[in-house]
This record gives sequence, structure tokens and C-alpha cells, in this order.
Amino acid sequence: MLSSLSHEYDASSLLPGSIFLITSDGRTLRLPIPSSSSNDPLNWTPWKRVCALVVLFFFTIIGLIQVQGLSLLLVALEDEFIPKETRPFQLNILLSSTSLFQGIGAFVWIPLSLAIGRRPVFLSCTAILMVATGWAGMSESFYQHLGARCLQGLAVGVCSSTVLLMIIDLTFTHQRPQAIASFWSICAALSNAILSIVPEIVTALGGWHAFYWVFVPFTMVAMLLGFVFCPETYFHRPAIAFDGHVLAQSGTEVVKVYEGWNEVPGGEPTPERPETPLEAVMKVFRVWGTGRKGGWAAMRACYPNILLCALNPMIFWVLLLNSLVLGGLISISTTYVDLLRSEPYYFPIRRIALIRISATAGALLAWPASGVITARIALRLTARNRGIRDVEHYLPSFILPILAGSASLVLYGLAGQHHWHWAWIFIAFGLNYFSFIALFTSNTLWAIEAFPRWAAAALTVVIGASNIASFGLSFGITPWIQAQGFAAPHCEIGALLFAVGCVAVPVAFWGKRWREYIHSRYGMNESGALRPRA
Repeated sequence: MLSSLSHEYDASSLLPGSIFLITSDGRTLRLPIPSSSSNDPLNWTPWKRVCALVVLFFFTIIGLIQVQGLSLLLVALEDEFIPKETRPFQLNILLSSTSLFQGIGAFVWIPLSLAIGRRPVFLSCTAILMVATGWAGMSESFYQHLGARCLQGLAVGVCSSTVLLMIIDLTFTHQRPQAIASFWSICAALSNAILSIVPEIVTALGGWHAFYWVFVPFTMVAMLLGFVFCPETYFHRPAIAFDGHVLAQSGTEVVKVYEGWNEVPGGEPTPERPETPLEAVMKVFRVWGTGRKGGWAAMRACYPNILLCALNPMIFWVLLLNSLVLGGLISISTTYVDLLRSEPYYFPIRRIALIRISATAGALLAWPASGVITARIALRLTARNRGIRDVEHYLPSFILPILAGSASLVLYGLAGQHHWHWAWIFIAFGLNYFSFIALFTSNTLWAIEAFPRWAAAALTVVIGASNIASFGLSFGITPWIQAQGFAAPHCEIGALLFAVGCVAVPVAFWGKRWREYIHSRYGMNESGALRPRA
């Protein structure tokens, strides 16, 4: 193994975003290398890791139901809030505002997790969602409801930001495509399956307020489970002695081999004292992280890196992709209810809600497409590249979701414009959801792997800015449709998505050269890495 790590140091340490992953005898290295500490999430037992993941998935499902379910309540809310009460906004601001605050949440929660740890950020968001959901259930005026919805969006913003970092903390490098794909796919599939029965819940329990009250206990359960089963995942792996040498992992998770402790920056770490049984039990009740390093200085340093990533063309590209696919999804989500209620369909809201079953199918299909296939293609390309995995090996994963997303928007626009059979609208929605989940997986992988020194900052830009941009698009979709008709705006968004996706072609050919240039000029600062050493 040491010879393999030496090869890695020689071949990949000069260019973050490339890493020696497969040895000459075909073994896949388990990187990053776990430490000897019991606090290292890579040392957790399978049961402990599964429990933590189940809690993260559970909270995300509840959060997605809350922020997306309003599209099925707009009919009831139209009778509750007349246009005079919502001025200067339209009623659908209740749906799109959550996207804005999910984006703002990414800019808050990721940097904050670098300062205080993942666990306190996650637990804070479970508490915020519980309060916001109860507030929404009690709201009597439009602006009270809007305030609660914004607070819900802020809390759920942790799911696409810090929760993703927690999943990354819990997995080895070669497991990340599967882990991220399964997270997006399972959470989206189950949340949409539950959303398909929301009108039944509202009818049975006597009004739209019940939609929120039903889920308040679930938010309480999520907070309790998070407190018990989600320890701190944010961990700095100290240098370790191995076979007469010293192995150290940088903030980019690249291994460096030293001949002795005198060569290691900072010298030999203080050995960790074994935990007593009482300390192990009490650690469950500790809110603040145990593996933090960098503190508030790392949080402050993250924001300049966010700006740097926003100006980085290889990050800006996936930001545009994310914005367009999310904008397309929001456009469909805010129009499909009115479309299916009008001529020639005249569907009742209970039948309209069944469109969410197509979204469930699309989300489930995205798992093998963006997880299984992506992992296999990347490993095969890595093996052909002498065992060195370049981030460009993930580019094939963009092809299918870009084509599916463009096709779904064109199909939806034409079906709505020309009143095609309702099945085409259902198919377009499912296809669009497939694209949304698969592309989010690819964009997340690209953000954290292309520039590992700025992984946290890059993820903030890709997730946060795209949510904010899609919120802006939601304001323009109604006048856009009024000016050009139903088909043209959706076809144009689909064409833009395809055009921006075509940037993957030059990235495939010259991406490594661009990465090398960018890192040579700006790559020394590791404050935005997954585990910064600020």
C-alpha cells in the first residue's frame, strides 16, 4: 500500500482534482485513509453509519414535502387569500420563496459548519423547521404564512448543503457517486410519493392548515433522532505512522508520504486518550463538534473563496446548469396545477396530485443512471488512466440528464400549448424530475471533486446561487408565458439547458489544463476545503 501511496504523491499531489485511486493489481484504494480515532466517521460501525444516514434521509424527506407540497394547496389558498391581501406579490410566491431561502441557507450553513461543526448546524435546522412548520399551521394571514414558508426554506437549505457534506464525511472517495445519487433519489422519490396523497390528507383533516400540523410531530422526531444518532462528522485526520514512514492528508484529502515526524508540519500529534464508557455515552448529548479545526477563521476565509469560485469558469458552468434545470422544474411545478385544471382536462386536485407518482419513478431511475453507471464509468476510465482518477471522468454523467431535461421541457411546453393527452404532461414531469436528480448528483460531484481546496465554497456557489437564480426565474415565467404562449418559454429554457450542457465537450478536452492553470495561480488557500487548515 505504501508504494501505491507514494505513486499517488508523485502523480496527483501537484494537481488537486486528480487522485491515484486504483493500484496496478486492480485494488481500489479506500481514500481518505481512516485515522485511529473513534471520532473519525470512517471508523464508525456499519450500524452507526446507517443510523446517521437514515436520520439525514428522514429529515430531508420531511423538508422536501414541506417546501414542495404547497403547489397542491394553491387551490385551497386561492379561496383563503384574495389578491388584495397578497399585494404586491402573487400567491405563488409562497411556493417560490422557499427556493430563495434554500439558496440563502447554503450561504449560511456551509460556512457556519466550518466554524462550529456539522452537528450543531443540522440540529439547529431541525429545530427551525419544527418551529416554522408549526407557525405555518397557525398562520391566519398571507404574510404570516409567507414568513413561515421563508423560515422553512432556510431550514431545508441545510439538506442540499451541510447534509451533503455530512454524507461526504461518511463515505470514501469511490463511494461518493453512489452515496450522493442514493441520497437525492431516495429522498425525492419518497417525498413525491407522499405528496401524491396530500389532497386526501387536506380533505380528511379539514383544510390546508392540516398539511402543516400533520408534519409537526415528524419534525420533532427528526430533531430527536438527530440528537441521538447523528454525531459530529466533521473530522481532521492527523498524520499517522505507517511502515516506517508518516502519512499525512492535506485539506484536499491527498496523501503525502514523509520519512519522519521531523518533516511533518506541526510535528507529531498528541495521542488521543481512549474514551471511558461514561464519556462515550455523554458524547451523544454533546451538541458541539469534536473534530473541528479552523473555527471562525475558516468561516471568514470561506466567503472570499465563494467569490473566487463564482468567477471560476469551471464552477460557473455547473452553476448555470443547476440554475436552468432547477428553473425548469420550478416552472413546471408552478404551472402544472393550473394547466390540468383548465380546458380540456378539468382534473380535480386529487387526480392532479397523482402526477407526483411520475416524479417518484423519475427520481428512482436517476439512481442507477447517476450513481451506478457513473461510478462504473469513472472507475473504468480511471483504470485506463493508470489508476489516476481525474474529475473529468465524471463528465459522461452529464450527458443523459441534460438530454432528458431539454426533452422534458420541450415536451411539456408543446403538450400544454396544443392540449395533448394528459399522459404526455405526466411523462414530461417524470422525465424532468429524472433530469433534476441526476444532474444535481453530477453537479455536486463536480463541485467537490474538481477543486477540492475550495470544495465547501464551490458547493455553496453551485447549490446556493442556483436556488436564488431559479427564484428570479419564477418571477418571469408568468409574464413570459403571457407574452409568448405556453410552449415557447419552456422550449427556450430547454434549448438553453442543452446549449450550456454542450460546454462539457471542451471541458472534457481541456479541463485538466484549465484546472492546472487555476490551481497554479489561486490554489494555495485551503480554507474552503472539506477539512480546511485555517
